[in-house]
Formats: sequence, C-alpha cells, structure tokens
Amino acid sequence: MLSIEDYNSKEIDGRIKLSNRFIRAFRPKLFENGGFPTTVQKEEELVRYIDSMHAYSFESHYNDLCGGITEKEFSLLKKTTNDIHDMTTRKYNADFLVKAPMIASICEKRIIEAALGSTDEKRIFEIGGGSGTLGCLLLEDNIKYSATDVTQAFYLIQNRLFDYITNGDINELVNQDLNINSKCIHLPYWKLWEMRENPIDIDLVVSNHALLEMSPNSLRFYLNFCKNAMGNSKDGLFVFQGGGWRIDQTLIDLIELFDEYGFYLKYFDHSKEIAGFSLKEGSVKKEVLLALKELLINGVDKEKIYALGSHINSRLNSSQIFYCGDVGDRMNSAFHKISTENKVDIECVKKYYDSFYAKNDSPDDEFAEYISCKKKIMR
Repeated sequence: MLSIEDYNSKEIDGRIKLSNRFIRAFRPKLFENGGFPTTVQKEEELVRYIDSMHAYSFESHYNDLCGGITEKEFSLLKKTTNDIHDMTTRKYNADFLVKAPMIASICEKRIIEAALGSTDEKRIFEIGGGSGTLGCLLLEDNIKYSATDVTQAFYLIQNRLFDYITNGDINELVNQDLNINSKCIHLPYWKLWEMRENPIDIDLVVSNHALLEMSPNSLRFYLNFCKNAMGNSKDGLFVFQGGGWRIDQTLIDLIELFDEYGFYLKYFDHSKEIAGFSLKEGSVKKEVLLALKELLINGVDKEKIYALGSHINSRLNSSQIFYCGDVGDRMNSAFHKISTENKVDIECVKKYYDSFYAKNDSPDDEFAEYISCKKKIMR
C-alpha cells in the first residue's frame, strides 16, 4: 500500500523536472475553485472519498442513466460492493455502502464494452478515476486497467481499493517500476510527462465527468499522450459519459478539440451525453454540433451545456442519437441490445443493500440528508 508520506515525497521529487506550465495545467482546477478538499494528512480522512459527489443519485442513475441493470451486471455489482464494503469496514471501521457511484460505473462499463465489442486482452486507461468504482468493476471482471488522477486524496483511495481488489497485484508507479504485464497499472500525473514519448500501450481511454473540468492545456496533453499510447492498437478509442462542469470550455469546444487532435466522433447520445471517438476517419461531428447549437438558439445558456442533465433534457429529443462507421454501429447495436434485456427490479437491489444491515449512508449522503428539507429517499 502506498503511504500518504511516500506519495507526498515522490510528488515533490517528481515535480522538480516539470515546467511551471505543466504543473499549472495539472492542478484540480474545479475542485480548488469550489473549495473541494483534494488532499489528506491522515489515513482516516480517506474514507470520505470512497463515495463522493453522488448524493441522492441512486434511483436516477438506476432508472434514467442505466434503465435498470441485468442479472449479470447485478452479480458484478454485488461482488464489487461486497469487496469495497469489506475494505471500508476493515480499514476504516466505516459501515456504509457504495451505491449510486456503482450504478453510474455500470453504465460507464457498458460504454467501454459497446465501443470495443470485446475487452479480452484489451487495456483500458481511465483519466480521473475519482472514487475508483469503475476501476474496481473492471478489475473484478478481470479486465486490464490503468488509471491516473491529479488529486492526492482520490489517487490514494484508488490505490487502496485497487490493491484490495487485486489482492496486492497493483503496479503502483509512484514507487514501483513499470510492469506492463500487470492487470492494474496506477500512474501518478508527474510520471505521464516522463512517459510521454514511450507510454504504455492502451486500446481505449475513458474519462467521465472530468474533461471540461480540466485546464485546456491538460486536456491537450492527454489527447496527444493517448494518441501516442494507442499507436499500436487496432482500436484507438476514447469514450466518455458526461463532459463535466464547464470551466474554460463548453461541450461544443470539447468536441472541436477532439477533432483537432485527430479523434473522430463516431457516436453521440444527446440525452445521456455518451460520446465515442476513434482515430479512424469519419465523423458525425457536424450533425452533433448543429444539434447542440440548436439548444443555444432555443434559449439554453452556453454555460448550462454541462452533462445535459434534467435542467435541459426537456428540450432534447431522446431519440437524437448520432453514429457512423464500425464503432458507431457497434455502440448503437450494443445499447439497443441491452435495452431489450431483462432487468433486475430496483427493489431487489435495495433488498440486497438492506442485507448488509449497514448504516447505508456515506459521509456525503449524511450531510445531504441533514440539510435537505425533503423526505428521506433512497440514494
């Protein structure tokens, strides 16, 4: 396990050879602007980051984002939830469950599988893994996974979770040499610069609710880095669900930037803001940007084009799904297929949660519940 002290020390050493522009670009800008805590000093503080920023989202994620989950997904959810709960209880003596983030991560896992067709022998690289739930799901499903994050606290909780899920088989590059055969490779942001000319081989990049929260220069770096890292792949894909909160750029700017760096938009779902890009030519960018710009004409502020949430979904046509080429066809077919499969009733999932006899509230959920004037609801 990576200690807090070791991370801090290695970060100081790693930044010595970095430029001021790189360091500035790789600050967690949105978090810092909003006062969100990104660092810890004591191990016990990390429990706050296991379930963060998803308060009151369980039912909306389950019904609206996922449209329910299949029996196979439910089995994986139970396995992963149980492992995270075991780690949380043993290490932090904190008796709560990760619920809403796990449902969101099931949707994100679907996107990865839809884009690739098969994840066998493919390596996924996640930018901004946050609380680590998507990584945990992928690792539990024996998928090769790599991740990076710029925040000390989230990086450290990822380290603990991935270490637990893989029974210690995590290649932690803060204090280890690269092992390309490892199922789980964890990369601190300062190592990305060192590896820029010789990165690890990856097949698909995923980054959810993070891209618009980065500085533009950070995003440009990632696009170049990932393009290089996917040079040996037959796939070369980049997907996301949700661009994140706008800081310097809009969703329109984001799509334009992907195109500028040679990533062609193959799939875009308006209502869920699911996007799939490929390094192979052919794009639906023109049609998607026209549809987004129509929102502006109809009175939606540019600043509000965030994750296309409920505040503007009423203005969208849910059937506005754009796709082209093999990747777009594959994603569209995969999502259609899963929409027709039998789903587990949400009450069965709640019953599973109840079987833990846990307090069932994360620190974020407890606070959100306390300040709410509404009746307590399932999160």
